[in-house]
Amino acid sequence: MTAPEATKEPVLFGRYRVHEALGESRLAVVYKATDLRLQRTVLIHLLRKELRDNPRKRAQFIAEAAQSARRSHPVLLEVFDSGESGDRPFVITEAVEGRPLFGIGALSVAQALLIVRQVAEAVALCQRHRSAELPLGLFHPPISSANLLLIGDGQVKLVDGWFFAPALIPADLAHYRAPELSAGQPPQLSSAVYALGILLFELITGQRPIHGDDAQATALAHLTQSVPPLARVRPTMYLPSVERLIAQATARDPAQRFPDAQALALAINDLWRELTVQTRRLVVEPAATARPPVDRAAQRQPVTPPATPPVRPAPTLPDDLRSRVSRALTNSFDIDQFRRYNLSRSVMGWVVMVALLLMVAGGSFWAVTWAIGRFNWGEAPRLPDLPAWSLPDLSWPGNAAPELYVVNIAEGLNLRSAPNAQPDNIITVVPNGLVVRKLEGPVMADNIPWLKVQVELNGQTIEGWMSLNYLRPQP
Repeated sequence: MTAPEATKEPVLFGRYRVHEALGESRLAVVYKATDLRLQRTVLIHLLRKELRDNPRKRAQFIAEAAQSARRSHPVLLEVFDSGESGDRPFVITEAVEGRPLFGIGALSVAQALLIVRQVAEAVALCQRHRSAELPLGLFHPPISSANLLLIGDGQVKLVDGWFFAPALIPADLAHYRAPELSAGQPPQLSSAVYALGILLFELITGQRPIHGDDAQATALAHLTQSVPPLARVRPTMYLPSVERLIAQATARDPAQRFPDAQALALAINDLWRELTVQTRRLVVEPAATARPPVDRAAQRQPVTPPATPPVRPAPTLPDDLRSRVSRALTNSFDIDQFRRYNLSRSVMGWVVMVALLLMVAGGSFWAVTWAIGRFNWGEAPRLPDLPAWSLPDLSWPGNAAPELYVVNIAEGLNLRSAPNAQPDNIITVVPNGLVVRKLEGPVMADNIPWLKVQVELNGQTIEGWMSLNYLRPQP
């Protein structure tokens, strides 16, 4: 960025240089900025302009900011500062970059449990700060896969997401709305447990379990619809313990759920140990080898050897059965002899074949040598001219070796319909290590080099754009 361009960027509160708007959340516009005093990147959450004259929304924004400053957890954004500019309150938080979990597809059970356990522990921290004024504890952002950013290997941040237009946020949050809230009852501690159970189902299956035509219909659907078994969405999955945990977390009656997020986190820890413990073989001594207790007094008594049982004569076979056994043994001998005979014939056949090949090779060498000698005495025969179209043009672009790249990011790479980083143009997520074929590019957009690629995924050929920053050439 040149110096004249930098001077055009506004400075908020005489300290925070604003670079760009990232999007809008429920209450705020989120900007990326630089703290000029500490020289670090931060996020500015500024109350949306249309809410400035709404006393209820303004008070809600200020209250949530004050409560956020009172808690600290790795999953939640740290609050650095707050203030007011142009009659609009703002909050300064740590900067974070990552990809939303919304639309990322099905994760492994271990990954899903790890993520939900982190979020449950962060929510439990907020719920522990309960008081008469705060019966549910401190504020935390609404639970949604769109509000969860994957920032590392299994590490997430729960934010008040700015990735949807404000008009679409109610429809997103309706998928996690507890039934008692849709029935007009006040929220409870277990209302967050219900949302966490829905989130766990979504991360394991890649689908949200409760649906409606709009935000209101989806919210009311929680009163009548139940979360289906995992096997209905993923038929190959059979995990009764995970099924039971999700069923208890998403019970329609709040009294049948885990009482709070802390209880859910402990249940996930127990389930994690159950799924990851190594199975050991159960050693049972056979009954036949069980030894009776030793009688030490009996050992001191002289032992009388048992009487030798009488030897019975070996049973004899009838004459007709003896003859049949003899014929059977003779036949088995004949079969073995026949096998050895066949083996010797096979070896002889291979020897004859090798000898014939050597004779043909020697004759061919002699014939070629004789022909070359004849040609050397006279004019070498001239081959007829071939037509120009008889040989392919090896320089034709279709014969050029394709450029192949490998996805080089652990959580997979977005395949987009256009070369930009907009969240609404994601076609699918290509797993790490998959090979893609370059079609066009690179093209620069949003200061990112993009390649148009072709990828084979789930038996389908898909074309789209990928960031070259997360692709490496295939050797």
